[in-house]
Amino acid sequence: MDMIKYGNPEYFQMFWLIIPLIILFIVSKRRYRQKLTSFMSKKMQTRLASSYSPGKALLKRILQTVSLVFLILAMVNPKIGTRLVEVKREGIDIVVAVDLSKSMLAEDITPNRLKKTKHVVRNFIRNLKGDRIGLVGFTSQAFTQCPLTTDYSAALMFLDIMDTSLLPQGGTSLAEAIRTASNGFNDEEKKHKLIILISDGEDHEESISEAVKEAVDKGITIYTVGIGSIDGVPIPDKGGFLKDDEGNTVITRLNEMDLRKVAKEGNGNFYISTPTEGELSEIFKDISRIEKKEFNSKIFEDFEDRFQIFLFVGLFLLLLEILISEKKKEIFEY
Repeated sequence: MDMIKYGNPEYFQMFWLIIPLIILFIVSKRRYRQKLTSFMSKKMQTRLASSYSPGKALLKRILQTVSLVFLILAMVNPKIGTRLVEVKREGIDIVVAVDLSKSMLAEDITPNRLKKTKHVVRNFIRNLKGDRIGLVGFTSQAFTQCPLTTDYSAALMFLDIMDTSLLPQGGTSLAEAIRTASNGFNDEEKKHKLIILISDGEDHEESISEAVKEAVDKGITIYTVGIGSIDGVPIPDKGGFLKDDEGNTVITRLNEMDLRKVAKEGNGNFYISTPTEGELSEIFKDISRIEKKEFNSKIFEDFEDRFQIFLFVGLFLLLLEILISEKKKEIFEY
């Protein structure tokens, strides 16, 4: 089924011009008749009317109006998806796992850890070329926010709505994040797969090493990015700070140890998020050294401009209107 897009949809507003033009035709016609009546006798009007064709005059107005419609459509530039294009991409599969626990609201990183993370991931996605990207959000549980795709616009849209409110469970489980991210890859392939785990590293669960080993056995490499300070800061919560069951202010700090361990056991590297985002360039250097694979050929519809058709029809009707005479017994006026 053909799909239609419009190159310049704002020009649809010009269709509002047609109504006042039709009104102008009617008003001008009436005024013309009134002027004739004011200075010309009925006998003279009858003699003039004998050589005038109302039908041809109406036809000329119709052609003018329809011509304008087609010219406006040419300016709108309809694009119809009828041409199939085969595209081949080379790259690797990357799943970015983002920590969505409450501790990511800490403001030791400006403006806070989560917003900084999303900014870093956004720039990361925008610099990808050919690689497939997926997103996972996690607390003590994990979920796939965006499956692997080369549609970077869609990935950015899914990234924008990632928030600490998406998962009701508290805590942080790096193991759950790794397992969920691993499930997003093709198990039959034993390479070309990368997990980038971004977190403050405050893991309150067990079995991290087991999850990492399962991922490595599937051919997955794991990179970790630590975000936050090691000094520790409180977590903003409802105008104050988050407190534990005993009423004490909860302090969150970057736990490098677990993140370094995950990266080492996952055959990857550990980075600390910096204001200059230098970790991004380092990750891209590592990615460039990973062997690329050719994805299955992707067929998609490429929209072709069709304004030429409407422009031709509009100009043809306009020329035809010029050649038609309003006089009787004459078809064209040369």
